[in-house]
Amino acid sequence: MSGCLYILKQFLPSLAHSERKVAEFLLANPMQAVGLGVQEIALITQSSSSACIRLANHLGYSGYSTLKMALAQEVFSTDRITEDLPTLHISPQTTTDAIVHWVITTTSDSIKALEHRVDGKALEGAVEAIIHAPHLVIAGVGASGIVASDLQQKLARLGLSALYTADSDMQIVEACALSKNDVLVAISYSGETNSVLKASKEAKKNGAVVVAITRFGGNSLSRISDWTLQVVNSESLFREGATLSRFGQLLVVDLIYTVILARCHDTVSELLKRSWEAVSHVSG
Repeated sequence: MSGCLYILKQFLPSLAHSERKVAEFLLANPMQAVGLGVQEIALITQSSSSACIRLANHLGYSGYSTLKMALAQEVFSTDRITEDLPTLHISPQTTTDAIVHWVITTTSDSIKALEHRVDGKALEGAVEAIIHAPHLVIAGVGASGIVASDLQQKLARLGLSALYTADSDMQIVEACALSKNDVLVAISYSGETNSVLKASKEAKKNGAVVVAITRFGGNSLSRISDWTLQVVNSESLFREGATLSRFGQLLVVDLIYTVILARCHDTVSELLKRSWEAVSHVSG
């Protein structure tokens, strides 16, 4: 499991004002915080005890005392968790070797961090819904559209037919046609893409299951989805190319594919073999 400080940093952008003040104090003064009670924290941060408790619950802890215990374990541990992604200030003078090292290291660290954030229950729930869905629709645009196309192809290899089109309006139209037990897989790193949110809301109106692939920390998409598969909240300087988010989302797609393969191995293994042989002539 990821460290308490790392989780705080991931959730920070989505926190309410009072909770954010507490989180910022814990991040800036972790050693001091472990020696203070909830009322003392509330007084120092000019918030409230209830804000401290809400923050703990928001992060997945049963209460503030549990959060403080996790923080203490991390602060006083000899094996400190260092999950902050490396940064590089790119300029015309930045060498090619430095860029290569930074891109590869940042991507590798981001993917490694995802290992600690995967919710096994959510992954199993999403896979179960996808396997038994009469109809599947995938929504995503831009870089997330590339991920959506990859998911569609992987599901096809497993004998699961899913609709995906790059036309965002058609994604909404297809979501409107879904019904109970159908599944919409909504892919958006920000969780705020208007067309993806609209498709998700239309699917929910009809009783369909919404599976979200989005960033860690909470957003509009995760709040309306039935199952949320999270990627590390790591985009900053490189956001223009959506590099880290795309790799994270593609890895989640691979996780979905692999779990389905494991759960349905006896029924899909022959299909995989047949499809591989059928297209092998294309690449020689």
